[in-house]
Amino acid sequence: MAYSNKPRIRLGPLLLKGLIILGLIAGIVGAAYYWTNELFLRPQLALKEEKRSPPEPPPPDPALPELEKAVALQKSGDLVAARAAFAEFVEHNATSTVINEAKDRLGEINSDFYFSTKPAPEKEIYVVKSGDVLNKVAARMKTTPELIMRSNNLAGTMLRIGQKLSISPAQFSLIISRRERKVTLLNGGKFFKHYPMRSVPEPPAATGKKPVVAPKITSKVNEKIAWSAAGQRVTFAEKEYAGATHWIVSSPGYTLYSDPEEGSGIKATTPPTGLGLSPEHMEELAALLSRGNPVTIEP
Repeated sequence: MAYSNKPRIRLGPLLLKGLIILGLIAGIVGAAYYWTNELFLRPQLALKEEKRSPPEPPPPDPALPELEKAVALQKSGDLVAARAAFAEFVEHNATSTVINEAKDRLGEINSDFYFSTKPAPEKEIYVVKSGDVLNKVAARMKTTPELIMRSNNLAGTMLRIGQKLSISPAQFSLIISRRERKVTLLNGGKFFKHYPMRSVPEPPAATGKKPVVAPKITSKVNEKIAWSAAGQRVTFAEKEYAGATHWIVSSPGYTLYSDPEEGSGIKATTPPTGLGLSPEHMEELAALLSRGNPVTIEP
């Protein structure tokens, strides 16, 4: 029998080494796939899924029940209690999602009290004496003759001795915010009403430089002007005043003026520059504000 002199190849150890190497390669590839999936693919898929899903509704406003109680008081006709509730809400819930609704309702009630004969706790009764005239009474009571006329339903400026006049406190100040397109009226430092601006001219475009943010300006009501339909200046004592449009002048470029809607039939005199409000709102402001009332113009 013949025997081969070639060395025998032992397959067992080689096969084991191959299996070990293949296992290591598989482990490395598997680990790479796992971490690639965890670190890159899964977050991207989750982000795509999140974008496809509808946004989660915001959590309910915790102040909403408080507003609903105030609204219920208003609907019941208890305006004194409703006004107090809305004022409390506005003072303590500045970041609430329903703060503007509360301010709108509070402003509506405040106007209702100030421009009517409805009794209110803060109103004071003044009895007309000999020698009294409307301007003199307004100056003595630190209010405006226009407000006395409107709040007492006076048809004219003549007063009678012994006549009782209802006077509301009028410690007004004004905040003008061009950015928010809003005029806010404060009484005694507390919110009274806000008025949306109807027209706001664009500031001049910057020429190659960053726009300069205007500083906060402290001013005052320098002048109140009423214009007749014929474009003539009139005073509250003249019959043309009833249909007049108004300007309230403070700082240059910040004259508030009556800006009627197109087709309303109201003829208004418009300043070269200024901020337009509805004629109804300007009529209110002209009756409430006095010359010298503080005005803050925000940037």
